[in-house]
Amino acid sequence: MKKYNISKKIALLSIGLSISFSSCKDFLAEKPSSQFSADFVYNTPDGLEAGVVGLYNLQRAFFDDGDNNGSNSLIIDAKDDLTVPRGGEISNYGLMKQGIAAESSSVHSFWWNNYYKIIDRANAIIQAAEKLNNIDENRRKQILGEARFFRANAVFTLFKTFNNIYVTTEPTTFDNAFKTINNKTPETEIYKLVKDDLKYAIDNLSWTAKETGRVTQATARHVKAEVALWEKDWPEAKAQAEAVIDQTANYSLVASAGQVFAGDLNNKESLWTLQYKESIDGNKNKLNFNLMPNYAELIPGSKYSIEQGGRGFGWLTVNNYLRDLLLKDPNDARIKGTYYIKDYFYNDPATLPAGKVLGSKIVHDQWQEFAASGSDRHLFFVRLTVGCKKYFPTTGVPTADAQTMNRMMYRLAETFLFAAEANMILGNIGNTNDAATAKTALGQINAVRKRAGAAPLSAVTLQDILDEQARELAFEGRRWYMLKRTGKLYDYVKEHAGYGRPGDESSDTNQSTGHANTPADPYPYRNDARRVIKPYMVNWVIPRAQLNLLGPDYPQNDGYTK
Repeated sequence: MKKYNISKKIALLSIGLSISFSSCKDFLAEKPSSQFSADFVYNTPDGLEAGVVGLYNLQRAFFDDGDNNGSNSLIIDAKDDLTVPRGGEISNYGLMKQGIAAESSSVHSFWWNNYYKIIDRANAIIQAAEKLNNIDENRRKQILGEARFFRANAVFTLFKTFNNIYVTTEPTTFDNAFKTINNKTPETEIYKLVKDDLKYAIDNLSWTAKETGRVTQATARHVKAEVALWEKDWPEAKAQAEAVIDQTANYSLVASAGQVFAGDLNNKESLWTLQYKESIDGNKNKLNFNLMPNYAELIPGSKYSIEQGGRGFGWLTVNNYLRDLLLKDPNDARIKGTYYIKDYFYNDPATLPAGKVLGSKIVHDQWQEFAASGSDRHLFFVRLTVGCKKYFPTTGVPTADAQTMNRMMYRLAETFLFAAEANMILGNIGNTNDAATAKTALGQINAVRKRAGAAPLSAVTLQDILDEQARELAFEGRRWYMLKRTGKLYDYVKEHAGYGRPGDESSDTNQSTGHANTPADPYPYRNDARRVIKPYMVNWVIPRAQLNLLGPDYPQNDGYTK
């Protein structure tokens, strides 16, 4: 029997397509409320618009998938240099116990399948929209602009992640579903498709959307700036990023770090936010549960609260490298309960132990970062380590392990850092007092720093930009890609992954040997990735399930056993 691409199999199972939508004046409605035939979807303007809504639904489903304790979409963060993969399903990838061989990469299959599904659905919508008669041209361009953005974004994500990918612009049919795929698509062709699709979206989408949650010209320009950075086309990256930054009437950094992830996230900093409405659109997710420690469960005087990030279990938390980057400036608000939370406080008078004071910082007698006992140190990382609270809604239920919260896909702070990097390389450095709109590297990186309360820089290097990107965008699925793009991924994971002294590759099972157990020389903890990573792992292994559906000659990424 001929083998065929996993994207083909997924799409083949969806030929009898049912996509639906519910109308809403102001917000994009993504949850199906009625069903339509494939003939309706691909042969009528209303059906095509329903198909586009289905693309948003597919993208959102990627993040609210409940498998592996809701951690699948966070695997990209577990693999970078900023986190402690303490336990749970997500830690197997962060510790590189899984995801380094074709046979043990089921979450890689999840990524591959989801983004290929988006590509194939977008292909079908694009082909149908281009051929459809009796449709208003502006309506056709809007449909095509959104669909082509989704295709570009999905192709680019797969390419950045897996490298050896196959791309077609033909939708799956019964006639082509069993075509044998024996080779990857050349990199030049991938870039051409992505850039052509993004250019079409830029040319045909408005700067703002009529319905909150839809992609816009700004979204497409942001991604096109990132594509340019991957290609080292610094003038293009600068032009695209600054075109968005210049839209000050529509987009701007919110005033304080505490406002970025507050409310519904539909603020002026958002370039694209997926909409979740409880019991209407999407499912609750357990992202916060994975990223926040469980500070209240066994500590009398403490209870879960909105201010302290709700209930978590600390499967993946902030490591000492990121924490120390954030603490370099004592006024940086990002680690003071806005993006990340370092200190937890007694807040439950009903269980407050004698001698403890409400509002005072919790300092456990045994569970401490530099405790002599390995089990006590482990419980510190379960209960009292630094957590990321970007995914806890300000209206959430603190005691719940699953939450409903909008997901910000792209935001302007990253656009500023894209522009700063391009300007730094082009020599447009500027000075400390430059405004955010000055089109200089210092003006742009300092806009992000000043909003966080940190002191402005007077000089800028790539290291400064990497450090600021870590502080600002950790746990948003962006760090791994930036390190890979800049050629730093292998070195930074080897130097900083997990917890420990920079470059220390000794195992935490030998924590009492050769370490002072101090901030300068801590015992290592969950730093396995430092010892396991190899240079070729900057590309994810293509999983066995996908290879079995491709042709026998399809190339596995270099370094891995096929």
